[in-house]
Amino acid sequence: QLSSALLPFSLPKPKPKPKPKPNPDPNPALRHASDGEAAWGRERGPGVWRAGGVAMGAVLSTVVFQPPPPVYLSRHRIFWLSRHYHGGYDDIGYEIPAYFLDRGSNLTILFSHGNAEDIGYSFSWFSELSQALGVNFMAYEYTGYGMARGRFAMRRPDLPRLEPSEEAVYGDVEAAFRWLTEVKGIPSEQIILYGRSLGSGPSCYMAQKCAREGVKLAGLILQSPLLSIYRVTFDFRFTLPGDFFANIDRIGEVEAPVFIIHGVDDPIVPFWHGQALLRAVSEPYRVKPMWVRGAGHNNIEVLLSLDRRLMPALREFFAKVRVRRLGVARD
Repeated sequence: QLSSALLPFSLPKPKPKPKPKPNPDPNPALRHASDGEAAWGRERGPGVWRAGGVAMGAVLSTVVFQPPPPVYLSRHRIFWLSRHYHGGYDDIGYEIPAYFLDRGSNLTILFSHGNAEDIGYSFSWFSELSQALGVNFMAYEYTGYGMARGRFAMRRPDLPRLEPSEEAVYGDVEAAFRWLTEVKGIPSEQIILYGRSLGSGPSCYMAQKCAREGVKLAGLILQSPLLSIYRVTFDFRFTLPGDFFANIDRIGEVEAPVFIIHGVDDPIVPFWHGQALLRAVSEPYRVKPMWVRGAGHNNIEVLLSLDRRLMPALREFFAKVRVRRLGVARD
């Protein structure tokens, strides 16, 4: 049984809420915020980050990433992945931190974290979880999050500080995947992509990319996943220009077992997002989901650990993945 002191891994200590200020937004109905996870549509200071540089007119022009205050890991626990900066300059190298927990397993999880967290928030939880499950584990940082904010700026103070974007996050997960396969020499068919909340975006992107390139994966786990950013607020039946992390447009191409976990009472990414994604998964790869009654967005680990459902569910999925891999190898 995992230590309950480590749960929930994604939440910083609660801070007192500031007194409300006058809302300068001409359309306050577009604001959506809750328990420290995501506040898509919220302004940051005098300006905003734009979703991939694309605005959706006056209806929904900005979608905001929410990096929390960095949680620093000691140097012996992390390493640095090479990346490149694109933004009006020649390509300039920078680095993002990552960590790898080697448990001597033939399965490796590549984790993409949620919005209001960084890899430091989750280290203790996943260190214990990977040990209990007996699987290798890797987490990487998003450009503009955690320790991936200042390293580039310190080397080139004449350039703007790194900021998160959809394109940058996709490049981040590709860099992490390359490190596992090329540096560690782990076969792709032993890698399970695991995305939580916002992290479902890069995980679905990488799973689709592998399928298109004929690269086999062990599986895909999505926890509290979203259909797309715009659909968090609006129930669109199709993807609008400027939308991003459009998982609903990618997941049907995934060619690996897909296990979805979602809280039935999720107030941030509604439960029906998980249901719709499950329906879009190709039938051969659709695994029985885990719908957690009474769970919201940030307390799934707490509830599943208290009633001891989390570990058996993950072990069952890993067993299915291993059996499938053996069958594919025989074919």
